[in-house]
Amino acid sequence: MPNDSLVPSGAYELGRLRRRRDQRVQEYLLQRSKRTSHPPAPVTMCRVTRLVIYLIVFFTVLAIFTALMALMVMHFRIPSDRPGTQKIPGLATAPGTYLGDQKQIVWGGDSAERHVAFFRRQMAEFVRDHGIEGELRMLQCNADANWGYTNGQPCILMKLTQALNFEAFTYNDGMTLPEEAPNELYDYVARQSEHNRWNRIWLACHVEEPNTEGVEINYVPYRYYDATGLFTRHNTFLNISSEDEGGVHHENPAVRRVIGVQLSNIPANQNIFIECQVWAKNIPLDVGSARMMMHFFSPVHYLDDSQESSC
Repeated sequence: MPNDSLVPSGAYELGRLRRRRDQRVQEYLLQRSKRTSHPPAPVTMCRVTRLVIYLIVFFTVLAIFTALMALMVMHFRIPSDRPGTQKIPGLATAPGTYLGDQKQIVWGGDSAERHVAFFRRQMAEFVRDHGIEGELRMLQCNADANWGYTNGQPCILMKLTQALNFEAFTYNDGMTLPEEAPNELYDYVARQSEHNRWNRIWLACHVEEPNTEGVEINYVPYRYYDATGLFTRHNTFLNISSEDEGGVHHENPAVRRVIGVQLSNIPANQNIFIECQVWAKNIPLDVGSARMMMHFFSPVHYLDDSQESSC
């Protein structure tokens, strides 16, 4: 038969069908052979030296970078007497409690002592940081030790808030005042000598209609803030007086940022509206203004029928 002439070459084997698994096994064996055939290099003095040199260079560069950053911070740092951002001073007042955009100053009646005690605490806190200088500056406002709220001459303290290194551009004569300035301020500035007009931030208060008749306003000690070094932490002036030539005088200008507005002849049992403004070219009126409502309660005594008949 033809098939009898075929001579087999050997035993036949059927290949495995799981080719993907066999391929992963082969790859694993290959990678293992590479690891065993390339062992890590031995630790030699040359390699140690190179590592040490690398670390020295790295930390040297890091130290130089850190030193440069520190020098930049020290050079461009913000001094303690200089603000991070320039601010504009505002006008703060005492006493009273805010109701909307105005302060209400109400006292008298059966609770007069409680009202006056509350005002006294507020105003004492306003000038406490200025020590004896603040008390002496406001002495005329506090003659009765109650800031005038028991003798008919109540005082309102007006304080320019701190704005470090702010330089005020002032109105040095009446002609430079804007049209919005009150006429009585123009007349006051015009009456001053040239020396007394220089570098002043003017304060002007007025009683709004209709309760203006008879109410008088007095400024303690002046009606202006001296803008010389006003917005610094401290000033040092040479003492050129004949008594102590060559000495120096150290001043805290914060005490000069407080002015007292003393009112008199206030009618009882009426709402009195007062508006105060500071006038400088670079202080906007919206931040340099303050509105107050004052009301003094006075007991009203009614006559009975017998008293009326006797009258």
